[in-house]
Amino acid sequence: MECKRKVVLAPRQQSGKALQQLRLPNPRTSELGSYYVDVEAETILEAVRVDMKGRRSWLAGDWAISDGSATVLSAVDPLFVYLGLLTRATMSSGDSEWRFVDIDNMLLESHAGMDAESVRVFFGLPSARARALETLCVVRRVSSDTVVVKIDADKVVAWLRRKCEPSGDLLPPAVASLLAGGAVGGQAAGAGAREMALLVSEYLSEYWATRLLAEYGGSVDNGGGGEKTVVFDAPESYVQGVASSKAPVRQQQQQQQQQEKPKTAKEKQLEKAAKKSKSITSFFQKKAAAP
Repeated sequence: MECKRKVVLAPRQQSGKALQQLRLPNPRTSELGSYYVDVEAETILEAVRVDMKGRRSWLAGDWAISDGSATVLSAVDPLFVYLGLLTRATMSSGDSEWRFVDIDNMLLESHAGMDAESVRVFFGLPSARARALETLCVVRRVSSDTVVVKIDADKVVAWLRRKCEPSGDLLPPAVASLLAGGAVGGQAAGAGAREMALLVSEYLSEYWATRLLAEYGGSVDNGGGGEKTVVFDAPESYVQGVASSKAPVRQQQQQQQQQEKPKTAKEKQLEKAAKKSKSITSFFQKKAAAP
């Protein structure tokens, strides 16, 4: 059987290691996505395909690939995946009510629409599992061999806030350069945290994204055409930066609104007078041309 060659870009520290492919639900959409795990190091990598749509090709050594697309493996905190799984398993019918579930039975109950072997391998990572239960859950031991858990909303929000408020040297380069360049400097207190909240919310379900953004004065505006945007509270001059694809559009709209402000009576009078008056240069030109 012929093996089709593909280009995969992975972090250097994982380049020489054996990775096991998993099919796990995306934390935001709950759709099955492709992940790779280094079981020994308990490192989770998400596979993201960059589709070049036939506009590029790969050429290296004695081989060439007409399709210039590539798969990028990027590290992801396993707690995001845990948050999606635990939310689905422990959320009751009410928006803010949670029920206890047997953590071991989740391996059996949560296979609907998921890959059973992938869930087993993922739940079998001991350090990731212990950190998820400690960081995201209320844990109750019912017996010597039975542990039940449920989501602790306060713990989850606190963990997400820590994600949005890293130290300067841990900020994503795009956000760090945005703040260093003064693109949002002085417009809003905690502009960096708001930018990070926008980035983190892209990897959360709507339930948790709404709660995280509210921590920084943000809300989801459904707007027209079914397109959702994030709106922050005062000051009104705050313009979202790198984390928002709508930022350039909003900035342009704000500039247009400033230009389209109604003119005062005095401004209209001065503008009218300026149109009637002649420039002083034209007077001197005529004077010089006179015999």
